[in-house]
Amino acid sequence: MTKNTIKNESAAPKRSRRIQERTETARTDLMNAATPMFAEQGFDAISARDIETAAKVNRGMLAYHFGGKDELWKAVADNIFKALNVALEQRLVIIKEVSKRESVALLIRFHVRYYAEHPELSRLMSQEARQDSWRIHYLTDIHVRPSVTKIKKYIAKELKLTDQQFAHWYYIMVSASATIFSFESECKMLFGFNPISEESIIRHAEMLVGMLLKEG
Repeated sequence: MTKNTIKNESAAPKRSRRIQERTETARTDLMNAATPMFAEQGFDAISARDIETAAKVNRGMLAYHFGGKDELWKAVADNIFKALNVALEQRLVIIKEVSKRESVALLIRFHVRYYAEHPELSRLMSQEARQDSWRIHYLTDIHVRPSVTKIKKYIAKELKLTDQQFAHWYYIMVSASATIFSFESECKMLFGFNPISEESIIRHAEMLVGMLLKEG
């Protein structure tokens, strides 16, 4: 084996790693650019080229890495909900160690904090939940229904809610948890404080717990 052969063989893995790193960087840049665009402007309002421009990648990179805008949207949605589901699973382990009523309070506090830290979730749902499209079917079937089913058994039983009553309770809880953080700019202008400060998040969570559990 010649020196040139050895050199070429040792260089091949390095080139492969560089290509893989560039691929991952481009995918990440596209998803990071697309997430606020899908959440704030909506799927139909933006083009593949808009996303590529925002991501500062070459034209055609979206199709190359994801196959098209539909698949990129799914990847963005999956990424947003993956973090939610991982965090929810952790809370579901914790609530087994507390009283049923405190488990409901813990789930309320969890949703408030999650929406405060991830306002893109409620903004994306606000874009998609208003119309019957393949995207809301995807979100509901793949992500929303499984997580709602998990929390329902703790909440509906403790609060003695029928299925329809739980539906109303759920939307009240989600809307009240998310709106102040999704409307961050309005809150600052209207009331003069930052809703995503730690103090505000805690205050909002405790107020909502009191309202939904009729403790305050």
